[in-house]
Amino acid sequence: MGESLLISILMILASSIFIYFAGKKFAQSSSRIGDYFRIPRDVKGATLDAISSSLPELLVALFSVILFKQFEVGIGTIAGSALFNLLIIPGICVFLAPVAFKVGKKVISRDALFYLLSIFALVILIIYFKVWGVIVSLVLLSIYFIYVFEIAKHTQKHRRENQDKKGKSKKGINITKEFLIFFTTMIVIAFFAYVLTDHSIQLSNFLGVPAIIIAFTVTAAATSLPDTIISAANARKGDIDDATSNVFGSNIFDILVGLGLPLLIYTIIKGPLTIVFDHLEIVLGLLGATILTIYFFMNDDILSKKEAIILLSLYVLFVTYIILLSIGIV
Repeated sequence: MGESLLISILMILASSIFIYFAGKKFAQSSSRIGDYFRIPRDVKGATLDAISSSLPELLVALFSVILFKQFEVGIGTIAGSALFNLLIIPGICVFLAPVAFKVGKKVISRDALFYLLSIFALVILIIYFKVWGVIVSLVLLSIYFIYVFEIAKHTQKHRRENQDKKGKSKKGINITKEFLIFFTTMIVIAFFAYVLTDHSIQLSNFLGVPAIIIAFTVTAAATSLPDTIISAANARKGDIDDATSNVFGSNIFDILVGLGLPLLIYTIIKGPLTIVFDHLEIVLGLLGATILTIYFFMNDDILSKKEAIILLSLYVLFVTYIILLSIGIV
């Protein structure tokens, strides 16, 4: 058992490292593709960056439901990743940004509020619906399509306003090469997301703790590496709206598509799924962290270093609570 436990830990670490390096290449390619098509910065952060960096969470949810029949692993990973993205990434980016971490009003009024809506929807579904099927999956996916529609409207408006202006030069960007890198790194991330899911479940069995606890902490942190890389890279360049839109956009995608799509596929193949979720405090904690973060942003549109430290400290406290919960102390 000791050897198997060590193997699972090493495989989780190896998967995290490969997801990290693949995510780094993925971020660079995603940025160049966005520049090539002259996509607005906040739109790029909320779509290209968010969807691409959320691929590990989506795949973990798909694998956990379809292959491993443990939907709680998908919920735990997505909730844990959302909390990591919400508290850790902005907290780190504040110290990396060369300018004040000032967030555009469009990011707050569109991305942050849609994310809050996503969290409310998740809480209501978990509390009041014990059997999830096609209707629940369509509710989640429909909210995401409304969000995409708002993004599309903003993109069209941006292009009309800037149609006479020269965007970033396309010179030096080989779009065929960038798409090749984009899809190759997606495949690499997909493979190691499977390995990560498998060994996370094995680790929970070895330790005798609920799989959702391992998913919320270990798996979530590993799948959040691409999000961290993309937002940190944008913050270093001073692209604050890119960095923040990626956080909210990634979390919106995680909750609405990362849960909605696997659930829809599972329901079509196997039928409705009975949800057993004994740790409601995880989602309620995520809701509270969301409200606090949005309050910090809306207060003066700037996230200060003091507020960043509060966010980072909250994550440490919350993860400590989850660990104590898993070993029966609380």
